[in-house]
This record gives sequence, structure tokens and C-alpha cells, in this order.
Amino acid sequence: MRTLSKLATLGAAMTVLTIGAAPLLTAAADHLDAPALGGATAAGEIAPHSEHGDRDINDVYVFEAAADPGRTAIAMTVNPAINLFGGDFGTNVRYVINIDTNGDNVQDLAYVSTFADDGSGDLKYKLSLYEGARARSLNGGRTVAQGHTNDGVKAVGQNDVWAWAGVRSDPFFFDLTGFIGTTTFLTTGTAVGGDALGSDPTDFFTNLNTNAIVLSIPNSQLPDTIGVWATTSWYDGTSWNKADQMGRPAINTVFNPSADKNAFNAAAPSAQATAMGGVFRTNVINGLTFFSSLDSEGSYSADQAGFLASVLIPDVLVYSRTNALGLPAPLNGRALADDVIDVELIVTTGGDPLNLFGADGLTGLGPDRDGSGAVNGDGVGPHTDYLASFPYLGVPH
Repeated sequence: MRTLSKLATLGAAMTVLTIGAAPLLTAAADHLDAPALGGATAAGEIAPHSEHGDRDINDVYVFEAAADPGRTAIAMTVNPAINLFGGDFGTNVRYVINIDTNGDNVQDLAYVSTFADDGSGDLKYKLSLYEGARARSLNGGRTVAQGHTNDGVKAVGQNDVWAWAGVRSDPFFFDLTGFIGTTTFLTTGTAVGGDALGSDPTDFFTNLNTNAIVLSIPNSQLPDTIGVWATTSWYDGTSWNKADQMGRPAINTVFNPSADKNAFNAAAPSAQATAMGGVFRTNVINGLTFFSSLDSEGSYSADQAGFLASVLIPDVLVYSRTNALGLPAPLNGRALADDVIDVELIVTTGGDPLNLFGADGLTGLGPDRDGSGAVNGDGVGPHTDYLASFPYLGVPH
């Protein structure tokens, strides 16, 4: 059970984040992260579900599955809680998995999934590959795989690219009800459902489904180190409009106030550090400084917060097969079982018992940050329904 000081730390952080922003992580990793998606209103309130779920990216994953060595798996999930609220892939939406192959945070490859209703009951999908400058313009791509959603077998396309799309168990895990109960109690004096974070850990997402697009690409077609992020855009009958964007989990959800969330989703990763006068980087620094100030060890220094902001912005999920960058496991790609919420809570509130950044040379950011007074996790762990083989996400509930 969490100590009172740790709960108070979390509650105080929540109080600040509810002023002009959606509450920290109550929309999960990236579910319902921006007003334009219908998940959060302009006033910063959380809507009960996504009004535009087919454009709403939940999570992005990049990993090598033990059952399929020599291949890189990339998955994006969209449309949260579809077994409660319904929803499918949009036939006017482009789902893009962007891959940077040279470290400049500009896409060099773009795998684009589009969907159409051919009357068969399940949507027909087409996976197209755009390379080089075409990955930026999304003109001149070529079809590399196709099939129908929820097919019983994967589509094996050109160059041995595997693809699958359809309904899966949501792989994300988080004690959302305990989180809300704690923060509500600390801010209003009344707990929701009587539970507090850590007292009776319950994974809110255990029985929820989502739409998923899963790719498996031979390592021979990718360099050792790649940067990955997903985007969605929708067609209004005349032009394509940017909708959602995500690389690392919860960056937009946690650090940007509602007034900046739509703009963040529209800003290319290569421009995120400087866009709008550097407001996104400033938001991260300010958030880290405040959250860590609640730790008994005091807030991050300006250099420490700036270093972490440089890791989190631009919002690109970096993955190296050989871990050439020496990143700790939770920051090298993202596997389905990686406990990103625990890492998020540890880093943002100033604790570092895992010594995630012990080699960075910034005094106090390594072993000295022992987590005193910090929030070190939500008490829930990975799901048990992940599959060893493609498409890796559990079968739908």
C-alpha cells in the first residue's frame, strides 16, 4: 500500500494538471488525448468516450518477438474500448506508421493502412509503403500487403512483410479506477468507489478491446536503430486533415495543457522542440520541474529537466535491436509487457529507483534520486493474454 506522502504527491500533481488540462494519465497512454479527437473538451474535461475513435491512437509498440527472431514488430492501436462503445477503422482515415532510419526525426519510410467496405462484413485493408521523399508527401506509394480485417491468417506481402488488422484485446494496463479514486479523495475528500492507488490494484483495461494494426518487417529491411511514430489523418471530401500523432506513451496526455494538445498532434516530430516558440519543450520542462518538486529530494535542476525534455521531445519511439544507444529497457522501443505507467510515474515525480538515467552524468539524476516521496507505480502488471506469435496482441474479449 502506498504511503500517505506518496499519495499526497500524486494528488497535488493531479490538482495542478486539472487546471486547463486533462488529468494526468486518466485518458491512459494516449487514449482520448486531445479535444479534436472528442476525448477531452476545450475546458479540459474528459468525455466518456472518443467521438472520433477511428482517428484516435491509443498506443504504439516496437519490439522483436522471441518467436520471430530476425524481424521487427510494430503495432498501433486505435479506437479505445470498442466492446463498450463500438467502432471500427475509418474508411476515410489513413493510418500511418512512420519510420526514421537516420536519426533526424523525419520519416524515411511510411507504412500506410487504408480501409474500405466491400460488403463482405469485414473491412478490406490495403497496406502501402512510401519511401524517401514520398514518405513525407504520401504520394507514389506501392501496395505491399492486403487482406480483410479479422482474418484468421496474416497477410504475407512483398518483401516478406507481414500484416494484420482487426479487433484485439487492448494490451495496455493501468489502475485507472484507483488513480481516479486517489486523486478525487485528495482533491475533494471523497474517494470514487472507495479505492486508492496501490490499495487494491485493478487493471481497468483487462477486459477492453481495441482496433489494432500489426506489422512484422524483416530486420534486413531496416537499420539497427530506428525512430517510430504513428499518425492518423482523415479525408473531408476535399482534403486530408491531421488528426492524431504518437510515439512515446503519454507525452501529449501528461505534459501539454488542452490549449496545446491539438497543435502538438499536428506538429512534425522534427519541429516539436522549436514549434510555437518551443512551447512543447517548455511544457515538458515545467511539468517535470513541478512534479519532481513534490519529491522529498526536491525538484530536478534546470539541466536535469532539460535533459529529460530532450529525451521526451521530439515524441519519437526510438528502438535499437542491439541497444546501440545504451538505453534502459523501458526506453528502447516498447514491448507489450513494458510497464510504461510505472516508468512515467517514477520519472515525472522525481524518483528513479531503477536508475534509468544513472549514466547521464547529471548529478542527482542517477542513484541519488532514490524515489523518496515519489510515486513508484500503480501496482498492476502486464496482461496474461499476449501471444508469442504474430499478431502478438491477445484475442478479443
